[in-house]
Amino acid sequence: MAKPDNRDDLLAAAAKAFSTPFAAVLKLAPDAGDPVWVDGRASPPICAATEPKDTHADCIWRGGREALLRALAGERAFESAFVSGRIAISGDMSVMARLQMAGGR
Repeated sequence: MAKPDNRDDLLAAAAKAFSTPFAAVLKLAPDAGDPVWVDGRASPPICAATEPKDTHADCIWRGGREALLRALAGERAFESAFVSGRIAISGDMSVMARLQMAGGR
């Protein structure tokens, strides 16, 4: 099992999940450990352990590390995690409409 402060697994999963720009910054915030940012303004999106300079997260996903990892595995896994309450979303909900996750539609 990964250490709570190890972001490598989240960074790798986010890089695999988001290959198409979505004109926003997404923050993945596990319940334990440090967050990961996905800058969807770049093509391809940039996944980083630090917040992009001169900006803030437009949308935030919060939840357990394993729930976030499973949600990044594809659209159906994300929908299941969200509907069941394992992942909470806050911020600009229009970002969600622009996301195209690998394994999605």
